[in-house]
Amino acid sequence: MLDGSLALFCRVMKHALGLGVMLGLVLLVIGCDGEDQNGTPTRTDHSTEAGVRPEGQRSATRGQPNEGSRPPGRGSQSIPGMNADAVAAIFLKPGLECWEPVERGVLYACSGEENHDLPLLYEGKITGRGIDLVSTVEARIYRSGSKDFGLSSQPFFGLLSTQLEYRGADKERAYEFVNRNLNSTRANTTIGAAEWTITTSHDRKILLVAPGSRRGTGEVVGT
Repeated sequence: MLDGSLALFCRVMKHALGLGVMLGLVLLVIGCDGEDQNGTPTRTDHSTEAGVRPEGQRSATRGQPNEGSRPPGRGSQSIPGMNADAVAAIFLKPGLECWEPVERGVLYACSGEENHDLPLLYEGKITGRGIDLVSTVEARIYRSGSKDFGLSSQPFFGLLSTQLEYRGADKERAYEFVNRNLNSTRANTTIGAAEWTITTSHDRKILLVAPGSRRGTGEVVGT
């Protein structure tokens, strides 16, 4: 009887020992996945499997907002039918040099400073949000020498008045407006979809073409 009990006890202990060994192996495997070489707990990262970018990638894209989320700048209205490339080609005709500056909102900047054959210093600027979204065209003439400033500025402003194309452009009206106000302190009129403004001082004249207002098409001349 005693021998049978002892044999049963031995079999139970062997079975328990086998379970203990198996449990130890399981814990060892879990421990390898849960700790690094220094014993620090770790966890498996499944974020990439779910399509989520790791934190390093997210931080690299911060400060680069979506282009469509940027608020529109002021002066977003444009002159219908006007093309910036065509306007720049007009500025090139009398001998100006045009380039695309870094300045935001400026499509082209033009200058005749390097052309010493020009009688006066001519400058031009085209602003807008795109080639077909022109907001303003500005032409400047600076006095040089003792020549008749008004008469000398006529060819440059006259060229622009007959060459600018946009919705409702009228070359004859624009040309007459420019010639009539070469020496006006300030004058403006609306021609088609654009408003033309001339301002003059002792040493410079500025012609600005911008989106037309809805107040009317009459010409206003300052003193």
